[in-house]
Amino acid sequence: MKKTITLDSRLSLAASFVSGDVCADIGTDHAYIPVYLLTSGKCSYTIASDINAGPLAKAKENAAKYGVSDKVFFALTDGLNGLPLEEKGVTDIVICGMGGELIASILEASDYTRNGKVNLILQPMSSIEELRSYLDTKGYVTEDECICTSAGKIYQCLKCHFDGALRTSSPAELAVGKINIKNGNTNPHFTSLLDKLISQTERKIEGKKAGNLDYSSDIELVTELKELLK
Repeated sequence: MKKTITLDSRLSLAASFVSGDVCADIGTDHAYIPVYLLTSGKCSYTIASDINAGPLAKAKENAAKYGVSDKVFFALTDGLNGLPLEEKGVTDIVICGMGGELIASILEASDYTRNGKVNLILQPMSSIEELRSYLDTKGYVTEDECICTSAGKIYQCLKCHFDGALRTSSPAELAVGKINIKNGNTNPHFTSLLDKLISQTERKIEGKKAGNLDYSSDIELVTELKELLK
């Protein structure tokens, strides 16, 4: 067994959602997830792509350090553009560390994400409501999701696939997630996430009040979130 890399809780959660044998990590940075998946034996092959040459060079160094370079296809590209997803038989696509709207645009630009078989593991750094709304209206179902903390910040990670069915969600469901709400306090970070979202939304309401802007949707969200705390 090769020595494996240690992931922080955010990347570890994303890696735990990988269920197939060939994973593409988009925006791989230093290729921590591909190296982990290969050295742990969870995957037999990976794709590591990044839009920037510097991180991709570091990714190659890490793969060599852990002896898995021959099991990684490296690509300097934007999103999923030009990747040999079908050729390599990619079963899982991981997209972490980007805004939700950017993740949605990457999914939209690739027909491969809509083949119904590939698992999508998505961990947005912001705009998660926009991402969940996109998934709802474009036919992707969230089959699992979870909340974690890393370096003092709260993150949500989703595991999705395309099934073609359209869905709707309430403001709180878009912000927190239907599965996270169902699981509730079984996740130790659930209450902290709600508290954070309530504080953020209340600040947004005050800002909109000062600017004479409509904040009715924000009031609806805060009301729903506070109900979840009861």
